[in-house]
Amino acid sequence: MKKKKAEDYLVELTDADRQILASYCTLCDCLGAYLGSAYEIVVHSLGVGDNFTLKVVNNKSTRAVKVNVDTSFVLAIEQLHARMVNGDLPVIVYFGSGKTGTDMYKSTTIGIIGSENRLIGMLCINFQLNAPFMDIISSLALPSNLVAGHLLLNNQNNNYGYEATLYETIQNTRDVVINNPEIPQKFKRKEIIRRLYEAGVFEIKNGVAICAEVLGVTITTIYMHIRNLDEAKASGGRTR
Repeated sequence: MKKKKAEDYLVELTDADRQILASYCTLCDCLGAYLGSAYEIVVHSLGVGDNFTLKVVNNKSTRAVKVNVDTSFVLAIEQLHARMVNGDLPVIVYFGSGKTGTDMYKSTTIGIIGSENRLIGMLCINFQLNAPFMDIISSLALPSNLVAGHLLLNNQNNNYGYEATLYETIQNTRDVVINNPEIPQKFKRKEIIRRLYEAGVFEIKNGVAICAEVLGVTITTIYMHIRNLDEAKASGGRTR
């Protein structure tokens, strides 16, 4: 039997297929935010005329970024097709390494199923086995701030105590900023949110919603400031 080439697995995408792939690109960002920098997350498209790589989060190697379907992915695509034919979940898990053999990783490749039950893409999650320990532990540890310390001491089933700590911290931060004459009035809200951001308040459950309530703004407004602070942090700039 003639061996299939990578191009043989490409499909014509429908509008519904493209919406599905777009939703996986959003999921890619969400998983990256939750899992941390030790995980490389990639969305690949098998659409005719598409770039093979649609989205990369926490890019760790040039291996993930491809314009065209690479022959190294053919085996994975074949395995996904075989699992679908047999009625199994379209997912494979494996260990591998980079070309030098020093970049070890554990990977999972998940088939993205589109219209007419066709394989239209892949979601790949690669965990660096030799990732710096701090990269891994930083995604698991609570923020080293007063709020986190209080929450560890509180009974997590005690919602009143849990939220009372958040309210108290946010209100105290607000009062300190509001009563500081050196901070211009038009920048006070931004400064309050910046201080809460640096204190790790928004990494705590309900932190965003409670902050919005205390400050009398929408949750969307809080997220707008968080996004700006995230971008400043990622670019190496100050969050002020």
